[in-house]
Amino acid sequence: MKFIAISLVLLFSTFTLNARNLTTHTVSRGDSSNIIYYLLSQSNQSPSDTLLLILQGSDCNSVQKIESIFADYMNIWPTADVLLIEKYGIDKQLSYSSNAERPDCPVKYLQNDSPEQRVADVDAVMDTVLKNNNYSNVIVLGGSEGAVIANLVTARGHYINTTISFNGGGRYFIDDVIHSIKNGPVNNDAEVDESIKGFRGFADYILNSEPTELAVSGHGYDWWYQMLTIDQLEVLKKVKTPLLIIQGGRDLSVSPQKVDEMILALKESEKHNIEYRKYKELNHGLNNIDGESERKEVVQDINVWLKSKLSLSM
Repeated sequence: MKFIAISLVLLFSTFTLNARNLTTHTVSRGDSSNIIYYLLSQSNQSPSDTLLLILQGSDCNSVQKIESIFADYMNIWPTADVLLIEKYGIDKQLSYSSNAERPDCPVKYLQNDSPEQRVADVDAVMDTVLKNNNYSNVIVLGGSEGAVIANLVTARGHYINTTISFNGGGRYFIDDVIHSIKNGPVNNDAEVDESIKGFRGFADYILNSEPTELAVSGHGYDWWYQMLTIDQLEVLKKVKTPLLIIQGGRDLSVSPQKVDEMILALKESEKHNIEYRKYKELNHGLNNIDGESERKEVVQDINVWLKSKLSLSM
């Protein structure tokens, strides 16, 4: 069958962290491999009562190399300690790459990374961190694939107070991939139609075949199967704590229209704990039509929203 490589736009760029309050920790998985995680303490004097878990997107990179986390996203609650979790098979020794098909992406990552694995890793890390620290509030922030993981963690976990997920797509992943193909570099309608047909064939193969050792667009079989079977609407219906969904109106990687439809369905199901903010002029990376980043403005808006929600839990 014909496989096509889908270029998934990466949300984050490179950054080397040099923070004296960053500590590295590990916790074991059931298969004896280690989950690597980092805690960034905001103060040496008094411990924070709030933990901020930040979840990166779908890239094959160390979370320590994600510049926007340290430049912007950790500022949604400046006094919070920050928790970062490496994906399966990745550590800080891996150099940064914006190539979704990078040839040096660890085989262990390709074989083991998936939404379910990331959620299991978060649960294992949080179990340890919350036992060892006295946090009154836990905030989760995720963008792109990280938004999907944030939603899953919140729906399943009992330790989350507030969640922010941005540019995470609509109800079904296949709709977002097709949106990405339609807005990709190919302008010829016939080629676009052929690419969409090819992807639908690929998706059908994944959903109806036995697990296989494949790597397409930097992801293995488990990742593709799970992403294609997640129903985000049903996930969000299970969330009981305050959740803010943010979507850029000029997003070419996921479909703003499908997000709008999902939000409408949530309203019809009377999910009053979920709020939606659409930034019509921003893209997947929260840049405006002139290519200028508006992350800081969005972060400030999130901070204001959090102040109204965390006060109810403190």
